[in-house]
Formats: sequence, C-alpha cells, structure tokens
Amino acid sequence: MADIASPTRGVTCAATLERREEASPGVFILEFRLDGGPPVAQPVPGQFYQFNCGGGREHMLPRPLSVHGVTRWDDEVAVLKFLVESVGWGTERLCSLEDGDEVGLLGPLGRGFSLAEDGKALLVAGGMGIAPLFFLASEMDRGDKEYDLLAGFRSAGQFYRPLSGLKGGVDVYTDDGSLGNRGMVSGGADGRLEGVVYNAVYTCGPQAMMTVVAGISEEAGVPCQVSLASRMGCGIGACRSCVIEGRGAENLCVCSDGPVFESYKVAWTGAGDIE
Repeated sequence: MADIASPTRGVTCAATLERREEASPGVFILEFRLDGGPPVAQPVPGQFYQFNCGGGREHMLPRPLSVHGVTRWDDEVAVLKFLVESVGWGTERLCSLEDGDEVGLLGPLGRGFSLAEDGKALLVAGGMGIAPLFFLASEMDRGDKEYDLLAGFRSAGQFYRPLSGLKGGVDVYTDDGSLGNRGMVSGGADGRLEGVVYNAVYTCGPQAMMTVVAGISEEAGVPCQVSLASRMGCGIGACRSCVIEGRGAENLCVCSDGPVFESYKVAWTGAGDIE
C-alpha cells in the first residue's frame, strides 16, 4: 500500500450553503459553494475542514467535519458535500442553516486515505464513519477499483440511502437486525478477512469498532488505514489539543499527523472517538 498522503496547507474562505437534505433523523447532507472558486488543491477522502459555527466567545472552537464528497470542482466553481449529525450547539446550528447562508471554513486539512494501485479493498464504516468512507468509495468507483463496503447502523432508520448507488458490494449491519445483518459490523469484517483476499482495509467509526477492525486486519496481515476524530482547536497542529498516544509512546496529532493513520501506529487505549 502507498504511504498515506501528506497534509495540504488549508486556507480560510467563506462558503455559501446551496443545499440541505435530511438523510436520516438528525443527520443532514450539506452542500457548500466556496466563495471565489477553488482556493487550493481539491480535497481527497479523509481530509476535513474546520467550520466556524459562530456564537461568539462561548462557542469559539470550530467544528472539524470530514469531506463527504465533491459535487463540482473546476476553474470557476467548487462545491463540497458534508454529512453532519446534529449532536451539539455547533452542529445543530450548521444543520439549521438555510440555502444562501454563509459560514467560514478552513481547509482542506490533514492527511487523507491513500489508495492501493491494484487489488480489492475492504471498507468498514460504523455510524457516522460513513461520511469519509462514502467519499472514498465514490472515488474508487471513478477509478474502477474493486471494493466491498460494510456499513453498520443502530437500526434501519439510520440507513444511509445513497449507499445503494455505489458500484462496489455493500453489506449492511444493524444492532437490532431491522435491516441487513443483525450484529456489529466489526464481526462482519472478521468473517470477510478470514475468507476473502483483500489487499487493504479502510475504516472509520466508533473507537471500539476501530480497535477490533485494526486488530483483525493486523492478524490477517492486511494493511489497515484508520480515520480518527477528536476535538480540535486550530486544526493545523499548533495547539496540540488533539494529541493521542501512538505506539512506542509517540505523540500523534490527529489534525496534522492524521486524521488518517496506519493502524499499527495508534495505541488504541489513547485514541480519540471516531466520527
């Protein structure tokens, strides 16, 4: 597998909401047009933007959100897609924006996923971990790359319908068995890695799920890339508020060393929760 891509130097810009769609209860697809056109290189799957949600001194920290897709990117217009769950003051404000409302952004930031040149990949998403992995799967479709995607949700009500439009194999797991397979998506990954030959694993989801997927991937000898999430201040590695423990007692900054890491570099007892 190729090395994980180097981080890009993000820029600050204004963005205008062009479309808001409720994908499932409390989860919204938000499409933003970057004012002034593309300011820097096009983001890759796994990279993120820092959103200024407003709110003055009580809500100063921006919210980091993974890029969910690129709707348009050319010399004149850049439109990016984000999948956002309303879980607190900042994300609630973003999810309540109306078409034409403006926000401030910083990005693209961090290191994204690196695709293997050939072979078949396994993508494992838990909950909102589908945000960067759907973008990754869409880019793999564009490059005619083979993959299977396992997606886990609490119940059928949280299922992300656009998954049905992907070209790769999609297998759904729900905690209550109301859709697809009953059980944890990490269990599905375990079965796949025992019986199917994959040359790479990409995963994003809750920490417990990530720990299992990373472990079984390493046992199977399959390189695994993980997308971590953490509360962040600056998003560029200066404030060190998102530092986690790496193996060998190395400190890893989620925003600038990641958010995508090779799984063997992370000491999972110190990893942040995953989005």
